[in-house]
Amino acid sequence: MRSEAYSYRKFFKYPLKIWKIGKGEKSLVFSKGIEIRQIVVSILIFGFFFLFRGSINQVLPTTFQLAFYAVLPWMIAGVICRSKLDGKRLDRFFIGYFRYLFTKRFCYSSHRPVYQPQMKKSQSYERFQ
Repeated sequence: MRSEAYSYRKFFKYPLKIWKIGKGEKSLVFSKGIEIRQIVVSILIFGFFFLFRGSINQVLPTTFQLAFYAVLPWMIAGVICRSKLDGKRLDRFFIGYFRYLFTKRFCYSSHRPVYQPQMKKSQSYERFQ
């Protein structure tokens, strides 16, 4: 029975990708695919650049502005998504980090929460004979 079950671990190990946009002959096909998390990170970086567009546009010439707003966020997002933080992917690292922030006040023993007043009691040990 166990050998017939399908393992979804292989499926979730790899990031979600967009392989083709559109239908028919006019569709746009990506041979290696575009990761959805890279798209999200690049949109966030673009939004950050867009907040400071007044000061950025004063420094950059007009010809470099398109490259700065379109290409640079995509390249930075690619580097960020490929980097490993503590041996984990970017999204898995932040999910674990925020999960720790919200659950660090709780102590568990044998997968059960420990009563908080119990944790504050002083412990005493008997001598081993």
